[in-house]
Amino acid sequence: MKIASSYLVILMLSCYILACSTPRGLEPQEPFPVGDYQYVGYDEKGGKNVEGQLSITSVEQRRIGSEESPQIKGKWELKRVGTQEKIGPQEGSGELVGSIIKGEIYINLNPNIDDANVNLRGTIEGKRFHGKWSFDGYAGAISKGTFEATRK
Repeated sequence: MKIASSYLVILMLSCYILACSTPRGLEPQEPFPVGDYQYVGYDEKGGKNVEGQLSITSVEQRRIGSEESPQIKGKWELKRVGTQEKIGPQEGSGELVGSIIKGEIYINLNPNIDDANVNLRGTIEGKRFHGKWSFDGYAGAISKGTFEATRK
């Protein structure tokens, strides 16, 4: 009886040690949605107007009042490939800032500009980030379309 209880104690301690240890050899994954995305923007008729890369470099918790929400930061580099006139300042490169609200991602490609902003609103499903873009001024949307970005 004494031997059985000794084995039981050793078994329980072994299980406890194994449960508390961290697995080795697993590489840490980047937090959702950090990474580089191959980006393509389309006008309202479905014609391609820009392509390039979005790089989401960080997602950090930000406190606004009493609530915390994830803030996205990164960079973009896009070039015009279509003939659409009013695509806004989404040609060239710059910084991006955004947020995640109830599973939806909002990104401003021109956070340091008060007027003439290109805003992305979409969701990430697997490696695909997709949704709608709009070129917005003080009076509202000047032009809009859709976009698709695939994580590299």
